[in-house]
Amino acid sequence: MKWIIGSFLCFVTLFVSLAEAQDSSYVIYKNNDEPYQIPLKILLADAEKELGITIQCDVKVEPYLDRTVKIAPWKYWNDPELRLAYFLAPLDLSFEKIDEKTFRVFEPWYYIRPQNEAKAHLERLAAMYPDRESWTQRRAELRETILQTMDLSPLPKRNPLNPIYSEPRQYEGYSVENVALEVLPGYFVSGTLYRPTEQEGPFPIVLCPHGHGKEGRFQDVAQIRAATLARMGAIAMTYSMFAWIEEESPLLLTDHRVPFAGTMQTWTTMRVLDFLTSLDQVDAERIGITGESGGGTQTFLATALDDRIKVAVPTVMVSAHFYGGCPCESGLPFHILCGGTCNAEIAAMAAPRPLHLTAVKQDWTCNTPDVEFPYIQNIYGFYDAKENVEYAIFDEPHDYGESKRQAMYPFMAKHLGLDLSRVDESKVVIEPREQMLLFGTNGENYPEDGIQNIDELREVFKAQKP
Repeated sequence: MKWIIGSFLCFVTLFVSLAEAQDSSYVIYKNNDEPYQIPLKILLADAEKELGITIQCDVKVEPYLDRTVKIAPWKYWNDPELRLAYFLAPLDLSFEKIDEKTFRVFEPWYYIRPQNEAKAHLERLAAMYPDRESWTQRRAELRETILQTMDLSPLPKRNPLNPIYSEPRQYEGYSVENVALEVLPGYFVSGTLYRPTEQEGPFPIVLCPHGHGKEGRFQDVAQIRAATLARMGAIAMTYSMFAWIEEESPLLLTDHRVPFAGTMQTWTTMRVLDFLTSLDQVDAERIGITGESGGGTQTFLATALDDRIKVAVPTVMVSAHFYGGCPCESGLPFHILCGGTCNAEIAAMAAPRPLHLTAVKQDWTCNTPDVEFPYIQNIYGFYDAKENVEYAIFDEPHDYGESKRQAMYPFMAKHLGLDLSRVDESKVVIEPREQMLLFGTNGENYPEDGIQNIDELREVFKAQKP
């Protein structure tokens, strides 16, 4: 079992030395009615000591360590993998082998298929549509299925967005404003708006959703990306994931870990696009979107579902064997509908609009050159537009680091008419989180009549449906 899993997604890996557990003594029950019951932390500590291995545990495994496993010591194996499988299966946990002496325990990823199945899966899909006509039918079926699964068919009413702005802050070549949008009555989404200050409009638009990094849109890589795009001549906007930043709404982080989060994030992207196209000096025919990881999911999903988007750069996300590590990405079952789809097929729904796949060798996008890209390029061939799909791959971790941004800027410049000569990330001022919070450092300025919890939000969402 060898999966390429790094320090990405929302997991912050905690390396626990289980060999240092307090006490290897434990109570076992020796009557016929009660099997031996041993805490997991003791089982793993003993395995470390007896087998000379190191076992690392994700933070999310910590609550399991005190749970007991019904097991008999005489059933232990001297093979580490067999022993771990025996210990972990009753608690529905999984593990990976990092090297001969190191293993990592984590919650199982139900939303991943073996890598060696990915290419065969794409071949099965491609056989369903040998020409443009059959692909057009498949694309329409996928689109309606995804919308229905997200409860976005029909779409909710587009209520007034009632934008709230901060005073703009001026920097070299761009300005920054905090903004909040009422994407549903009483529910506000916060973001940061970046505008060019040294060019004349009308300007193209670039939406910048972010991934599951703890700092969200406040992280350096998000600010640098959006500010540089503004310096190049685009109006760019970052906006927070659903229930991700606690200061921005009364919703809880646990509210993000539900499938409804995927619905809200997709609807939010559509409403952010409504907002941006309503601004003065905007060219609504030149619209791009780019985000990493979970923001990459939002990038290709929004592009598949909203034809207003003309250029897409999903970063470190498009894969044929991985659906996304959060319920906001994989919690709704559209991947198993329509005979089974995958993120590569959904990304291909962008065709023939320009699409750039940014991949790395250290996550699930490692097969892009040999698996996902040829499949997607074949679909672009139906439109005689193979030149509109490109990829770049780096031997780097799962993030939106400088090399990935430097691959994105020329693609956006080419297809949105931006000024590539203005790419100079050293000109970007990284703002502190407190300066970017429209509703205050503790959410004290959040509208008093705003939605207070996810149950209220669900009711409002339902009421907005035709």
